[in-house]
Amino acid sequence: MDGDIAAGSSAGLASGQAVHRTLAVVDVEAYSDQRRTNPDRLVVRAAVYAALASAFTAAGVPWDSCDHEDRGDGALVFVPGDVPKGLLVERLPHLLADLLREHNRTHPEGQRVRLRMAVHAGEVYLDGHGVVGHAVNHVCRLVDSPAAKRELTGHAGALVLVASAWFFDEVVRHSRFAEAGAYRRTRVVDKETDSDAWVLRVGEPIAGGAVPADAFSAAPPLVEVPRQEPRGEAPVRRSGDAALWRASDDSARALGKRRTAFPLDLSIAELHRRGLYVPSSFTGPDLAGPSEVPAVAAEVLAGCSVLLLGEPGSGKSVTAYALLRELRRVAPAIAVRVSGLREAVDGTSPEWTAALRAAVEGGARPVLVVDGLDEAVGDEGGGAGLAGLLREAGALFTLVVTCRHREFEDVVAPAMDGDVFDSIRAVGGWALDGQFAEFTRVLAAAGVLDSPGDLVELVRASPDLTRMAARPLYARMITYLGVERLRGVANVSALYAECVDRLAQRSDRALVVAGCRDGASVDVWVDAAWALFSGRALQEDRFDFTAISLAVARERAGGCGCAERCGSRDHPAGRADEGAQRCVARALSHLCDRVRASGRVWGSFIHYSFYEYLVSRAYQRGLVGGDGAALAECLRLDPTPEIRHFLVDELRATGAPGLEGALERAYRTARERDGAAVARVTGNLVAYLLSRVAPGGVGALWRLLDGEDDVFLQQALLWGLCHRGDGRALAEFVGRGRSSPRWRAWNRGYLMYYYGDGDRTLEPPHVDSDRARGWSRTRERSIALVRGAGYRDRISAERRYLDLYSFYDFALWRGERLAPDDAEAVRDAWRALRDDPRVDAGLLRELDGMRGAVGG
Repeated sequence: MDGDIAAGSSAGLASGQAVHRTLAVVDVEAYSDQRRTNPDRLVVRAAVYAALASAFTAAGVPWDSCDHEDRGDGALVFVPGDVPKGLLVERLPHLLADLLREHNRTHPEGQRVRLRMAVHAGEVYLDGHGVVGHAVNHVCRLVDSPAAKRELTGHAGALVLVASAWFFDEVVRHSRFAEAGAYRRTRVVDKETDSDAWVLRVGEPIAGGAVPADAFSAAPPLVEVPRQEPRGEAPVRRSGDAALWRASDDSARALGKRRTAFPLDLSIAELHRRGLYVPSSFTGPDLAGPSEVPAVAAEVLAGCSVLLLGEPGSGKSVTAYALLRELRRVAPAIAVRVSGLREAVDGTSPEWTAALRAAVEGGARPVLVVDGLDEAVGDEGGGAGLAGLLREAGALFTLVVTCRHREFEDVVAPAMDGDVFDSIRAVGGWALDGQFAEFTRVLAAAGVLDSPGDLVELVRASPDLTRMAARPLYARMITYLGVERLRGVANVSALYAECVDRLAQRSDRALVVAGCRDGASVDVWVDAAWALFSGRALQEDRFDFTAISLAVARERAGGCGCAERCGSRDHPAGRADEGAQRCVARALSHLCDRVRASGRVWGSFIHYSFYEYLVSRAYQRGLVGGDGAALAECLRLDPTPEIRHFLVDELRATGAPGLEGALERAYRTARERDGAAVARVTGNLVAYLLSRVAPGGVGALWRLLDGEDDVFLQQALLWGLCHRGDGRALAEFVGRGRSSPRWRAWNRGYLMYYYGDGDRTLEPPHVDSDRARGWSRTRERSIALVRGAGYRDRISAERRYLDLYSFYDFALWRGERLAPDDAEAVRDAWRALRDDPRVDAGLLRELDGMRGAVGG
């Protein structure tokens, strides 16, 4: 491979002028081997270019922003000078090696690919015939050197990386994540070249964390980052388990590729490999104190199926990967999605399901790790479908399942019968002076975070930030923002807003380099989230990346969004050209991971909660800019509680002039145009928003109530008024309940739906008409509400009255006496209300009578 090259795709280079470029060259090992056929070589070339395009883009270096020259048995890539050089030695090598490994696993010997890759930087010239320059010659000598070839021959993996002496000294050893300690110095002597170079066997375990001593001359030593090496000996892989181990290896790579919230350039696997993982802990009713991953793994290896519950952002996926690593020291545990669990039960797919079946038939119980049960609630027939699937799988396999608390309790648990799980564990939170301080320490040791002590003290000084730092996801976001950007962050929504804005700044810079419109990233992300939400296009936590990119490009061409439906007469769908779709895809790739499977490119947000936050931004945009008809289209979709909370916080923070008028118009449009079910969903959401964020909400609620004849909507509007502290509304609500059992049944039914005792798939109204029906979740969450911090100070007396009124009514109608613990739990709320002069004395006597009747 000589340095001077022919003109090809180098249109981005200026003819006759020297420009600085980062150079990466790859060369296929044994490309001309006589055992390869020409058709084999075509497959190899296609695989190399596909892997390069995917790996460069995923690493943050958009492939179509680079110039590249074909080398027959390789390629020479020119990366724009303003792209950070560290990207080529941080994520890129591992991404490329993973893609090659996956290709080689599914292709015969003659079509497999192993690469040598060299990186350098310098001045290059375009003279009309091609690109020339000493830097080009040098990088080609490196990749062709006997030293590079020897390294690849002795490497079990698919990729060896060679860095020039300059690139190592100026880039690798200063990089936070380039694994400088794994490089070995070598000598390259070829033609005019006689120089040092540094070689990395990509994917080979790192023996230590420090940069080699001979990498420095007068330079000061870097801080050594602690490494978390595998404990004990490597697992014994019996030949009969080969297929299971292959499936386990593949699944570990797939789960490990997911990005973390911070550092965003790292996957979960890299978090472990680079010593930045803070161990998870668990609590459980049968545990005397917190337990850790090895203890849970021991339970699983003893044959116990374990359910891991956590709040959004509690670190369930990071924990699942840590547990998978621990299990794989002993057994070929396999990480699967819920859809993969169905395949495992049915035995309907590839080699790995057949291997599972063979193991089961041989008397074994293979271990399956199912991460994100909650993300499949809408894809497997709801709670009943998921419960049935877990029962079937639990009869065959030992299961480890992660799920959000609320989704499991509300959707899955009511349909469960029998004991699928032998133990239930809750993923523990972080302590400020424990895990959070440790995380900041290891980040600082890796050079990722400045002034960790200042950050810890800033969080300590803010009760809001202290609460947020208890969740690992929020803690990572806090470290991503740093001290300056955290000032003024008072709630979770503001934390997401700051993180999204900072991510967008980074994405926008990359879009400008690629020739895309400036400042478009946030809009693209919001459009994509809304397209997924409104089209119910999420499958578990992933989506068809290509289809959504095209849909968003068309929506943007037509100027459509939450409050404007493309394809309508007023807002026809636009025609997006290929460049527009490419720019949308590039913007999405900065917030979403991409993986190719089953012939498609699948995308998933770096965390599901970012999707929920962006949906709330779409609602917010519609509320600010939509007319009545268009806004009604937006509000006909019932958001999850998480999206509602984000939306309220966003509207409170940013304001929305004329909000009550827009909401009124949307309500009336839905009542006039839509059926009862849609009008009830829209009206209930309007009442909720008017009661939380609209300055003139009380007047709007009364105007909407005037003439309203639908009981469900009457109750929604009166609840909203009581939330705003309207005594007349409280008197009307209680008076209607005094004379109408139906009124009270509809009120109880909606609360059961909201708190999880009702079927979330049914349309309103929701009616509590069965005395034998349990209300345990409603009881637990009502108690948690009235005992919550700041309940008395934040919530109006009229709304607190309705909370207790409804709570007592559940027990009264069923003829139940409250358990002593339950009665005691709400007694303080009653005492505070009893002493509040704003509540009518007659209403208080009535409530006291209900309390006495149920033993409260």
